[in-house]
Amino acid sequence: MKTFKTSGLILLLMSWSPFFAKAQPFNDNFANRQTIETNVSGSLADATFEVGEPLIEGVSTGQTAWWTWTAPSNGIVSLQIQGTAFNPLLSIYTGNSLEALSLVASNTFLACYETTNCGCHWRVRNKTEFHVQQGVSYHFAVDSALFTDTSYGWQVGTSYPPFNHPGPERTTNVVSGGNVNLQLSFTAAPPNDDFANRVKLRGSRFQIRTKNFGATPEPGEPMHPGNGGSSVWYSWIAPATGRVTLSINRIPPYPQGTHGIIWTGTGPRCGDLIDQNPPPQFFPLFAAYTGSSVDSLTSANALPMQLADYPNAVEFDAEKGQTYQIAFDGNGATTGEVPMFLAVTRRATNDDFKRRINLKGLYAVAVGHNAGATRQAGEPSPPANSSGKSVWWTWRSPVNGTASISSWYSDHSFPISIFTGSTLSNLNLVATGRTNVLFEVTAGQSYQIAVTDLEGRTGAVKLHVQGPEVELSLVEQIGSNPKAALLRYASLPRQTILLQRFTNDDGWKNVTKVTARRDKVEFLVRPAPTQTLRYRAIIIGDYLR
Repeated sequence: MKTFKTSGLILLLMSWSPFFAKAQPFNDNFANRQTIETNVSGSLADATFEVGEPLIEGVSTGQTAWWTWTAPSNGIVSLQIQGTAFNPLLSIYTGNSLEALSLVASNTFLACYETTNCGCHWRVRNKTEFHVQQGVSYHFAVDSALFTDTSYGWQVGTSYPPFNHPGPERTTNVVSGGNVNLQLSFTAAPPNDDFANRVKLRGSRFQIRTKNFGATPEPGEPMHPGNGGSSVWYSWIAPATGRVTLSINRIPPYPQGTHGIIWTGTGPRCGDLIDQNPPPQFFPLFAAYTGSSVDSLTSANALPMQLADYPNAVEFDAEKGQTYQIAFDGNGATTGEVPMFLAVTRRATNDDFKRRINLKGLYAVAVGHNAGATRQAGEPSPPANSSGKSVWWTWRSPVNGTASISSWYSDHSFPISIFTGSTLSNLNLVATGRTNVLFEVTAGQSYQIAVTDLEGRTGAVKLHVQGPEVELSLVEQIGSNPKAALLRYASLPRQTILLQRFTNDDGWKNVTKVTARRDKVEFLVRPAPTQTLRYRAIIIGDYLR
């Protein structure tokens, strides 16, 4: 006895009754499933529901036929399906009996209209991808859908209290199962799919092409940051200590877009259907580990660089001579091919406090990096959001007042700490902050500047040090000729003085600088000062011993 299930009603079809007898497909039952190689056609016409056969309640009709395929090796299968005048459901299972079936993948998905009162409906995709393991048989159940072709149409006369406007009405079109075509494409796993077969890499700066088509997850393999599932493996011995970057060329960003609700004043329209679980779009994932077996790996703490110029790039600290296991993967088990760049940046010379770089003057710009930086024993406690991997500068203020240090143009808003003191053991914190730090300074005092990592991230550092702008007093102006004048300012020996000129059009512009030899400094200026043309002399540095 066979049964056929539709819309919750099960009809008994007696095989002995000539009135009900129909020619079901040969592969109507699971036991008679048909082997597929790459392409096969069949029909769901007069197919029946078998007792114990899995269904998607509210979606499947039970009008099912079965095919099977055995994986020759690990890899990924892409299965396309097409139906004649209907959209067939496709479910992939493993297991050797109906009672032991386990769902692997399906082409069904839930889509909802933009307007919530229009509801959600099951839809189908015409392609499904899934990982396979060598020697495992995969069984394909092809069914006709009950609600797949259900949609909303714009009908007249629907009441939306307190108004009576045209509104959405559901229209149902259930089509009997017809001819179907299955196309199977298999991509075998690459040689370095398994950790044991990882490819060896050498060098401190190089580029390779890497791809994970057909790659599969391995038992015991860690879940890589970003939700991978199609990894390939490399092994690399660090030739030097420093910061390692794994990056790619720029790839197209995710397509962005929003769907607005259409409102015309005649009632809420349904709008577009929105996929509630869209398939992930490929973007590359990199991860790094230490360890010699796939089930005992320790993360090397590879962090996203979060820089627009290096999309999907990660960075981690490496020790010379240490072996690192590098995984390339795709988000959500997606696959693709990209160039992979590996670069080691050795720690900067000013990583150690005693090798800090000297900055001079009222205004100074420091360019460097904190990639590969370390935290020395005895360093002060790091600021919040930093692990304390620091690089150091020192700056001597030429005058009293308020100074500022900015890191606006660095890769990140790295924490900045300013200290007084000449050794790590006697440092005293003056100020700390991110992006821009203001602090009071004393003429002749040296300040130690530490730039640390931001939540483990490192990169290019660009500091702007701005000391207080202190103008010298104008002692006298000699000469009445409007074409020239001698300006005399009070100063201290060995101060570096900068003369500036101001106009409404140009603002303050540098003219010249000199080093004072006595208690005053003189400048011959052309033309002479006027109400609209002004001069000033400011201290930009000193050489007091």
